[in-house]
Amino acid sequence: MIQYALAWQPQSDNLGDDLRTYAAMQLLPRIDRVLDADNLDAPIPDLSDDDRLVTLISGNVLRENTHWLPEKHIAPVCVGVHLSQEDVWGIPFAQLNGAGKDYLTACAPIGCRDQRTVNLLEQIGIPHQLTACLTLTLKRPQVRTQSYVCCVDVPHEVVETLQTYAAGTTVQELTHQLTDASTDFNTRMDNVKQLLRIYAGAKFVVTRRLHCAMACLAMGTPVLLLYNSDYEDVTRFAPMDQMVRTQPVETFLHQLRQGGMPQSWTNPMGIEAWQEKLTAAVEQGIRTAEGMALPIIPDDTAALWRTQQMRQLAVSSAGKIHRLEQQQLTALHEKFTFILREDSAKAVLTTMLNEPEVRTALQRAAQRKLIRSHPWQQRPAAWLKMKQGKLTPEDWHAQAMEQLQLLGWPEENE
Repeated sequence: MIQYALAWQPQSDNLGDDLRTYAAMQLLPRIDRVLDADNLDAPIPDLSDDDRLVTLISGNVLRENTHWLPEKHIAPVCVGVHLSQEDVWGIPFAQLNGAGKDYLTACAPIGCRDQRTVNLLEQIGIPHQLTACLTLTLKRPQVRTQSYVCCVDVPHEVVETLQTYAAGTTVQELTHQLTDASTDFNTRMDNVKQLLRIYAGAKFVVTRRLHCAMACLAMGTPVLLLYNSDYEDVTRFAPMDQMVRTQPVETFLHQLRQGGMPQSWTNPMGIEAWQEKLTAAVEQGIRTAEGMALPIIPDDTAALWRTQQMRQLAVSSAGKIHRLEQQQLTALHEKFTFILREDSAKAVLTTMLNEPEVRTALQRAAQRKLIRSHPWQQRPAAWLKMKQGKLTPEDWHAQAMEQLQLLGWPEENE
């Protein structure tokens, strides 16, 4: 029997991952199960040997190599996949080989979310195609466009400037950062539906979130993707950086202050071609998955490969621990060196402060400061009071020695 599933990330704190999951829901014939994308190797209950679970997998499917390969009943459809240079344990993707590589090859062509993923797959020789992100296929809900502007995870200065220089414009400040998020699938998808209605009804959306920008493109909402030109590189999103209007934060702020709220515009053309490509890739992937031989990798071969991955993980972890220990030792050495220098300085200062000439000079300087604190016509009387002991200057020597003792040196002699 064939069932249909999608892989999502219940532990994710990024609402963009839920947007991608919701898009995947709309591309499958139906949803019989949802699987944890970070634990695709977990046993799946209530399946017989002849059952298959056609599963749409997108996003960072190899975030943890230790949970690859997927469970043997899974017939994968890999579209909108993103791969990193290395997984969370520091294992480079370029080292993927054996059964792990064979599994991806059997799913080919892999639909890549971005050009960087294409480059990684080319390095190890896995067939692929560039499809962009599943969020580009989101459907626009039936809502009426209103006059508000959405600011999604942009610097608060952008929000304040919009409110100041765009008179009469209502600004909604939103975030994709989830806090104390529910792990219930239906609850999370209901929240996505509500969010999409807000984006669809906006006159204009300003964001620093890629999934927000792609969702707005899909629904036809004018959107601007901001970035910090000092440290952010939007070309990492290629080709999606060319589908959406982009602008440095500082440029957008300057334009707001000079010309006020920008005129509404239409998004760049060409999004329909990517939507068709994504839909076709998923449809073809489903047909392939429905007929592919399972298991893709024999159980004994899969078990051996996972054991090798655990060994590799141990080596990688040991290397990380060693580097952290070296960093800590270096920091301790630098701190100890500073303490030694500090103690040396304190020893010199104490000897100097205890010289009779220095103590006398400090006393006279404190007296002069006290006298100068009075108006000039009152200074003779103040000097007389000081001689009579009725006016006492600060004891600068005692203050200096007290500060040195607070620093832990020198120790008092008993």
